[in-house]
Amino acid sequence: MKILVHYKSGYKQVFIVPKSMLALEFRNMAKEVGGNIESIEFSLPASRNQTAARIDLRQGIHQLPDKY
Repeated sequence: MKILVHYKSGYKQVFIVPKSMLALEFRNMAKEVGGNIESIEFSLPASRNQTAARIDLRQGIHQLPDKY
């Protein structure tokens, strides 16, 4: 699974981790690599992303733009 980590310093890092890794374990590892974490984005396979987007649109859920 691909995970994009945004650090408070402005640095971004993509990690590829096994699905079996615990979230707490990953967060601690990412913090050791780059420092304080601002946000974490988990990447889903394309087919699941498209299905989720269609469901969200039907339910009136809209994603906010990323911070600049």
